Amino acid sequence: MSNKVKLWALAIISLIASAFIISIFIKVVKVVLFAVLVLALAPFIYLVLRLLLVGGRKNR
Repeated sequence: MSNKVKLWALAIISLIASAFIISIFIKVVKVVLFAVLVLALAPFIYLVLRLLLVGGRKNR
């Protein structure tokens, strides 16, 4: 193979590899963001549901 063909093959392979790595990174970021939002919103949703279901009274 000539140097020009090797250069183009290396460029194409590096583009494909970087696109693959970026897509995996974006998927991981989405999962982490979803987990953080769930953990941040869970206490508020718990309190709202407790107030709605119990009617604001405290059971002791």
